[in-house]
Amino acid sequence: MSDTDERFMHGDNRQQGSKDNGGSQGNDKAHQNREQARQKARETADQAREEALRRADSQKGFVADYISNFSEAVRSMAMQFKDQDQVSLADYTYRLADRTDTLADRLRDENSESLLKQAQDFSRREPALFIGGMVAGGFLLSRFLKSSNH
Repeated sequence: MSDTDERFMHGDNRQQGSKDNGGSQGNDKAHQNREQARQKARETADQAREEALRRADSQKGFVADYISNFSEAVRSMAMQFKDQDQVSLADYTYRLADRTDTLADRLRDENSESLLKQAQDFSRREPALFIGGMVAGGFLLSRFLKSSNH
């Protein structure tokens, strides 16, 4: 009997074992490559997030100024309502102006990461109100920007 036949009959799988070992090394290498890719993706995402926050920090003063200008326009509208004896509308618009002033102040005072976390928390607690507010805010901001360009 040859050596190969003898190993086969006695269950000696040395050659097969060496193939499995190579397969195991291949699996380890694949796992290592996946981990490296995940780590690289995390690093890239972190860098992108940091860059977005840095840019947001640099632009929030500009946005806060626009919101302040909007507040002034709303306050002016409230005064017109008051002059026309429309007290309830005047009261509502004064409150709106106060809230937008508060928003502008918060934008100036807090960092972007804190503001983002607050927005995420609010959107989880009140998703419908958050979406409605974003739509209304976008509409009002676009109207304000259009009117300021003229």
